[in-house]
Amino acid sequence: MLYTEKDRQILHDTWMSYKAKMRITQIEMAKQLGLTQLEFSDILRGSTLIEQQFVNEFCGAIGVDPVLILPSMRERMSTGQSTNSSIKNTFIFDGEITNVTYSGNQLVVEYEHKATSTQ
Repeated sequence: MLYTEKDRQILHDTWMSYKAKMRITQIEMAKQLGLTQLEFSDILRGSTLIEQQFVNEFCGAIGVDPVLILPSMRERMSTGQSTNSSIKNTFIFDGEITNVTYSGNQLVVEYEHKATSTQ
């Protein structure tokens, strides 16, 4: 999907608002997204093309739905054009994973939790 200059500006403005509210630095956010500070800056300034993966990860990190804030995505949804997104979730389990299975859109993770006695 190609993102417009207006999309880029909205991502930039959303970042500036989030950054001020959450008191997070550009370096911290870049690290969270697996980018260097320069790569993150280049995307928001328009020096680098915006990719779908960046939009998904950035919006996920700050807790906004890209369809609600990006005009090009809203337009695609309103005209019935579908967009597929690849989304990654990370989970931390309190124990050792013993088995992982999936069926359709359901993921089952079995893990062993070691309870400690507090006597």
